[in-house]
Amino acid sequence: MKTARRIAQVLDRPAVRNGIVLGLWLAAAAVVAVRLSILFSNPILPGEPYRGSDGHFLDLRDTIWTPGRFMLEGGNPYDPNTYLTANPWALPFSLYTPAWLLLAAVLALLPYLVSVAVFQALSIGVAIVMLRILCRWGMPTLADVAVPAGLIWMNIWYPGRGAISVQLGSLLAVLGVVLVLRSLTRPETQDAPVERAARPWAALDRACAVGVALALVKAQFGAIVLVALAGRRYREVLCGIIGLALASVPVLIVCTVAAGSPVEFVRSILRDLAVLTSDGAPTGLTFPGQERFDLLGILARYGLIDPPLWLEAGVPILALAAVVLVIRLTRNPLAVSAVVSASMLVGYYHGRYDLLLLFVPVVVGFGMMIRGQLRSVAEWIVLVALTLVVLHLHTVSKSLIPGFDLLAQDTVDLVLILAGLTGGMYSAVSARRRRSTGTQLALPDSQLDEEVGDGAQGLRPG
Repeated sequence: MKTARRIAQVLDRPAVRNGIVLGLWLAAAAVVAVRLSILFSNPILPGEPYRGSDGHFLDLRDTIWTPGRFMLEGGNPYDPNTYLTANPWALPFSLYTPAWLLLAAVLALLPYLVSVAVFQALSIGVAIVMLRILCRWGMPTLADVAVPAGLIWMNIWYPGRGAISVQLGSLLAVLGVVLVLRSLTRPETQDAPVERAARPWAALDRACAVGVALALVKAQFGAIVLVALAGRRYREVLCGIIGLALASVPVLIVCTVAAGSPVEFVRSILRDLAVLTSDGAPTGLTFPGQERFDLLGILARYGLIDPPLWLEAGVPILALAAVVLVIRLTRNPLAVSAVVSASMLVGYYHGRYDLLLLFVPVVVGFGMMIRGQLRSVAEWIVLVALTLVVLHLHTVSKSLIPGFDLLAQDTVDLVLILAGLTGGMYSAVSARRRRSTGTQLALPDSQLDEEVGDGAQGLRPG
């Protein structure tokens, strides 16, 4: 805390602050340039088979450009039988929301490397928007410094640079989660019902609807719908889903016509799902195994369990129950964002780039720490555990500890994420217990916890 106060004192000097911000943006530009020079030095091109970790832009090629071009030619990318026959060198198309292919269709009109360059510019822009909204919510007094610093780390940290390089879907989904959580955890006042009556759909609520739509681009982030429903944002959820459905209509029409009928289109999706969960494609292509990083996946990789179907369904259901429960217990922004983020990562399959989701509780937690609002051991555990994942300290351990392999790294991440999840749940339960025993003022259900009135000051977007 003393260090944080000293940093704040230094940043209070306008000339020093402006110099620091400028230096950080220049450093971010340099880091981005280095990352892009490495990626463009050896890109995997259409027609080339998978070639391991050297396949730069592989996901971009096989989740955007190739399926987009196939759809423009009148094909159905969700059907592995026709898609992989036409593109035997490609990986099967992942089950993105159909609206995702609108972006794919636009980029597929361009020559491949030109589309890659446009995609990189778009991804960097979305990353900056995501960081700006997150930092202005979580640490508004330091947002101008935190945004370029966060962009630098995203281009260094493997999950961050993976999201920027090829997984725009993850960036959009994290942005969606931020918009929803910001709406749910903002401090409200006694006159909030009057304000809502005068302005029934405020700007933050409209942003929440946009957040629902963005988060649903990737199925792994669909739990945010239950979070919004538990927070009584019924209209926002409905508007977000309707908006996403309307955006999907053009793609659905093209794919349904290519499939021959709506029934055949549904069957093609089921075939695609079967291929994505198997070890090979119908064309004989063997594509890289998708290692699981969720709780059951780690246990299976150790050979401790071969999870049956009921367990495969049960763990995600428990994870979804946790995110609903925490919203019912508290609106503390650190507890809510930690439980939501950790539940999504622990409950079901995700890629390493989806660890970017942990930026949300870490930024919120640091903002509360700087303001002296971390008031329990559980909150400190949440912040420390999830910050260690974002710092990726297991990479250091890999170079220092013999035999510390990829599985060990993923296990360290899982343990830290579970610690963050446990700390967030304990913090939420403790908040409700304190309220029920009268140690804090209990507010009506339409308002937030009194603790958030203290703990979330400054979290309201500037």
